[in-house]
Amino acid sequence: MLLHKSVEFDSRVRREASALAQAGHEVTVLELAAVPAQARTMDGFARRSVLPRAWLRRRLPFNLYRAAFLWCFVAEIRRVRPDVVHAHDAAMLLPGMLGARLTQALLVYDSHELATSVPYRERLWAMFVGGIERLVVPRCAAVITVSEGIAQRLRERYRLPRTPCVVRNVSALTPNGRGGLRAQLGLGGSAASAPLVLHQGAPAPARGCEVLIEALKRLPDVQLAFLGDPEPGYGAGLRSFITAQGMDRRVTLLPSVPLEDLLAHTAEADVGVTLLQDTCLNHRLALPNKLFEYIAAGVPVVAAALPETRRLVETYGVGWCAPPADPVAVAQALKAALDGRSDPGLRKRLARAAEELCWEREQLRLLALYEWLSGSGAHEHETVSAQKRYPREPSVIAPGVPGQRRQESDRAHPELSAQPTAQVAQPDQTRIGVGTPHARLPDRHSTTGSQHTPHLTQGPPDILTPSHRG
Repeated sequence: MLLHKSVEFDSRVRREASALAQAGHEVTVLELAAVPAQARTMDGFARRSVLPRAWLRRRLPFNLYRAAFLWCFVAEIRRVRPDVVHAHDAAMLLPGMLGARLTQALLVYDSHELATSVPYRERLWAMFVGGIERLVVPRCAAVITVSEGIAQRLRERYRLPRTPCVVRNVSALTPNGRGGLRAQLGLGGSAASAPLVLHQGAPAPARGCEVLIEALKRLPDVQLAFLGDPEPGYGAGLRSFITAQGMDRRVTLLPSVPLEDLLAHTAEADVGVTLLQDTCLNHRLALPNKLFEYIAAGVPVVAAALPETRRLVETYGVGWCAPPADPVAVAQALKAALDGRSDPGLRKRLARAAEELCWEREQLRLLALYEWLSGSGAHEHETVSAQKRYPREPSVIAPGVPGQRRQESDRAHPELSAQPTAQVAQPDQTRIGVGTPHARLPDRHSTTGSQHTPHLTQGPPDILTPSHRG
């Protein structure tokens, strides 16, 4: 796997690498970050640093430094000589493509966002992202992404023969670690002492932080915590905004906590908020990590009324949605959530949603994809059908009782408590690091040791598309 930062701080890559390693694959993550000697293995997979020497960064202009880390990635790929390269995000497509060509491996593109819709600071980089995706994505053995909306856009944009495999950012964490969120804020141990609203994840532009603070002014006695280190260059401005709004005593910025303790902190909140602003198509089609983390911790959600987020909240009846740029509407949604947080029906829906939106189920899609890449073909259509497709045109949920448009909400989700009935066969020990559409993988059913070339341009079988039958 190729990653432009440390895997320690990318929960998606860590989940995927660990799942594939546990399934029997030999996984190596190449990171554009330092990897201490004592941390060269993690969760069953190996880690290698491809960080260029420090003096190169000091002496080279930034664009030349990019060329240096490209060379470092490709050189390390050649040393690993994997069967598959799994390139995470558009920045890794070029080294993935070059390394794949040189090692005759399969190339998998894992798009964490709709990269061509992200408002990059550099126009040149935005042009590069669009160009490299257009060149490489149609030639990939497989494409993975985070939501059905992005999957459809990728298929349409690059005329892919199959819809990309959707592996959502559901949490693999449990709320069993050490908490202490309320203690850090000096609050009592219960919501009766002080209602607590939580924004989890790095505060950053276009995430609705200022809107949330303005909304909180309309809710006396409610506390707000931002849990996560702010994006570089943003924290000082956010603190100034908090002071200008006279909210220093009610809004607190807290640093990130270890992943193993994250959901224990989350579970102490009364409401979890995600307010991506409607500034680009990527935001409209996103399913933020924090949304799944709130559900996993059993915390009701107030979310931006954007298509993918609204669809999930409406489908599972786990919260309220509001226009993300409207402080008054957000305040109304927060009040409804705080008033209804003890509702037994809401608690039941959250528990059922947490059962389904868990990594144990979601990883079946990834494992089935690699099973197909390995050429075994040992799977049925239902293998990754543990989760039901969202309704295509859900009604807009307004502040009020979650799932109020579904009068029989509990009966509407009988599949939530069901466990997956199909098992994924154990795949071969495929080495994962790089790939191209021309490589060959051994056929484990062959007794002659011969190799075959999967017809990847025809796309994986329907099992790999998010087409789940209810």
